[in-house]
Amino acid sequence: MNKNYFVFKLNVQPNTIVSFKKENQFEYLINTLIPTVLDHVIGIKQKEGFKETVYELIPELNNEVEFNKKFLKLEEESNKLYKLYKEILLKYKEEGEIFYSKKFLTLNDKCKRLRIDLEKRYPAILKSYNLITDDKIDEEENFEFENKIGTGITHLRKFNKIKLYADKNKKQLVNPLNLKAYYKPTKEHILVESKSEEDAIYYITALERIINNDSFTLGEIGKININPVYESISFEQKEYTEISFVIVYPNGNPPLDRHNILKNSEAKELHTTLIGADGQPLKLERVKDELNEQAKNGYLKSLVGKGVHKGKNIVKRIKKVANLDITL
Repeated sequence: MNKNYFVFKLNVQPNTIVSFKKENQFEYLINTLIPTVLDHVIGIKQKEGFKETVYELIPELNNEVEFNKKFLKLEEESNKLYKLYKEILLKYKEEGEIFYSKKFLTLNDKCKRLRIDLEKRYPAILKSYNLITDDKIDEEENFEFENKIGTGITHLRKFNKIKLYADKNKKQLVNPLNLKAYYKPTKEHILVESKSEEDAIYYITALERIINNDSFTLGEIGKININPVYESISFEQKEYTEISFVIVYPNGNPPLDRHNILKNSEAKELHTTLIGADGQPLKLERVKDELNEQAKNGYLKSLVGKGVHKGKNIVKRIKKVANLDITL
């Protein structure tokens, strides 16, 4: 069966790059220190028999039984909290008074601690808070809340978002790094073996979060971001009235004027929005060339556009290769 490796670029922050380049230590940063950080955070081993240095990422897989144990404990306490909340709500309706008992407040604090512990152990949980709206939770769980009785609501909604998300995505939630991936220091590339571009992106999102939540990483190289390396970007419409994009500080030394403002200011990102004059369409040719160049180097963090017509907008295809020995 043919293998596909989706290509991503690991970028460090400008202050880290400047510091290491001043000491003529940039090669040490990408060839030694970043692998050391990856080994500390998730584990790596060097693969033999390749033209370039290749490290396999070998994260320790979590035990689903342990997740279930922690989740069931959180569910049990959260159900108790909601029962007490409804008692407070009933008293408010009958007497117009709000009284939080010590039992309720203590239990609310306990639930938050249990939830935060679960978030730290399984950071993919955090994704559920953005994917699932409060309204969806309130409707599906048939919650009855009163905004004046605010204590407890935030936790109960978050818990039920976790529950709904875990019902459909438990394997990815428990083990978000469940794909094979490799780091090639030559161009700071991470290659993810996957049949699906979406799964590869999910893996990279989890990997970036895990690295940035590690205190050792922050002390050694600071926060990082991992962007896709795109094969191409296609503008599916001929006319766009607005295009917004974000590029990150370049790790390499590209002799390109567009990076001057990032380098001179040592800013980590450049956010740009192009708006057509008086609602007129933008001239796309130079914009397309610029963004494709950024995308192929792994410096394009995000890109959105408003087309004149409804329908397809901008299509971004992540670069993929058939084997690890291909020089990128």
